[in-house]
Amino acid sequence: MFSTLLTAALLAAPALADFAISTPQLVQCQQAEISWAPTTGPYNLIVVAAEDPCGDPLFDLGDHDGTSIHWTAALPAGAQVQLSLEDSTGDEAWSGVITVGKSSDSSCVPASVKDIVPPETTSESASSSIKASSTKASSSAKASSSAKATSTTDASSTAVAGGTT
Repeated sequence: MFSTLLTAALLAAPALADFAISTPQLVQCQQAEISWAPTTGPYNLIVVAAEDPCGDPLFDLGDHDGTSIHWTAALPAGAQVQLSLEDSTGDEAWSGVITVGKSSDSSCVPASVKDIVPPETTSESASSSIKASSTKASSSAKASSSAKATSTTDASSTAVAGGTT
C-alpha cells in the first residue's frame, strides 16, 4: 500500500511542479507584471508578509481568469513579501521572497501596510520618506489608500492588513 501511494505521489509531482508563479521585481508605487503558468482557472492571488506567509494577506488581488496581471505595488520600500496563487482545484504556487524596491512615490501605500518594513530598513525608508515629503507635500494630500490590479477585465485589490477592506 505504501509503495502504491509513493508511486502515485512521485507521478503527480511533475504535474504540480508545472504550476508556478513568477517572482517579479516590485518597486514601491510602480506597476509590475505578475504572471504564472496556466492550470485550471480562475486563480486567486494574494500578497503576504514573507515573515508570516500563512498569516493574514496584506492584499487580496482577487480572482483572475488569465495568467498575468499588472499591479501597482502599494507596498513600502524594504518590505519583504511573497505572492501566493491558488487555482480552482486548490493547487498553490508561491513566489520567492520579494524585497520591495525604493521609489520617490509613496502616495499609493496605505497606512495599514506601512509598518511591515523590517527594522533594519526602517530608518533608511524614513529618511527617504522625509525627502520625498519635503519635495512632494502637495501629493501626500492626494494619496490614495487603494491598490489596483488589472488583467483583461478590471479587478481591484483590497488591503486587508489592520482591518482595512
